[in-house]
Amino acid sequence: MPLVRCPRCGEDDDLSGSRRDDRIVITCRRCDTVFDRDTTPTCRLCGSTDLEAIHTSTLREAGRGEQWAPSGVRVAWFCWDCTGRDVTSPAPVPGPNPPPGNHDDLRGLRDR
Repeated sequence: MPLVRCPRCGEDDDLSGSRRDDRIVITCRRCDTVFDRDTTPTCRLCGSTDLEAIHTSTLREAGRGEQWAPSGVRVAWFCWDCTGRDVTSPAPVPGPNPPPGNHDDLRGLRDR
């Protein structure tokens, strides 16, 4: 399932993009259509947008001496519709899967 398609001709390969302010503008080289890319995370398995971002690990880098310093957080997306795991990555894992991060009932925590 391609991440981006031209809304006019359906092209998904011959596209170029640029960042303008807080949006991504895509140009289709096939039909010269210019459009904004939807940046809503979407499940690569079922196409749903009912996703949950879960921090699965902290990225570390060498700090001073023998210490390690945090440099970022890895986020995995869990799909509530198909129960897929890491569904925005190039290698999504189909469900049924529990949400990453050892949460027993993450959906119960969503409204808190």
